[in-house]
Amino acid sequence: MRTVLLPLLLACACTGAPERTYEASIYGEEFIEEGIPATIFADNWAVSFDKFLISVGGIEVDGQALGEDGESYRIFDLAQASDGDGFPISAGPIAAENPLATYVVGPSSDAVAGNATDEDVALMKDGGHSIYVQGTATRGGEALTFIWGFSTRTIYSDCELAGDTDVQLTIHADHLFYDDLFSENPKVTFDLIAASDDGDGELTADDLRAVDITTQERYQVGDLTNITDLWSFVEQLTTTLGHINGEGHCTAVRTD
Repeated sequence: MRTVLLPLLLACACTGAPERTYEASIYGEEFIEEGIPATIFADNWAVSFDKFLISVGGIEVDGQALGEDGESYRIFDLAQASDGDGFPISAGPIAAENPLATYVVGPSSDAVAGNATDEDVALMKDGGHSIYVQGTATRGGEALTFIWGFSTRTIYSDCELAGDTDVQLTIHADHLFYDDLFSENPKVTFDLIAASDDGDGELTADDLRAVDITTQERYQVGDLTNITDLWSFVEQLTTTLGHINGEGHCTAVRTD
């Protein structure tokens, strides 16, 4: 009796995502480059920025580093004019099965300049800052200046690219002036911040720390009941600044 062995054909169902070149950039939109107009504020203030320094890194697509592994954080001044293009960060080929982006806004002791000056890079590193803003708020004939340095660290993950290979980290400066941490429709306001002025015309972190928000009808904090003063409130708002490709949303987690 003759036995015939039939070959077993194994079919591979592997499809493998095609490699595409992803390009990361950062942009503060007109609100940072040109200022936030009074029409945006519920109380008719307007804000302009002389500096808007930010330290970014850890950019990934589908869990793969965009650029070289271990690439240094970069510090950008988003108040500089970009003609609406933003500023390039890194680029590289990635085969992404699930093209979701991740990035981090946080301090780094080995950060390098994106478009920031050497002096501003040193300021950020020496101060342990992730974000540093310097600007002026005006209403009518009143003008108040502010210089605020923040050391928060926020991971933005699950940023939906919607099939795009552009990875624009879009920073929304108006969120710094929201009057609620969790409302879907917060107001952009400045009156309470302005009222913290101790008479010298400069709004400092200490001025804001002296403002108790627990008695305020607005400035709600949800379950973050440890936030009881205006500085801590604004500090928490820094974790909401990051978006993707304009209005795209990410999951933001504060890790400092």
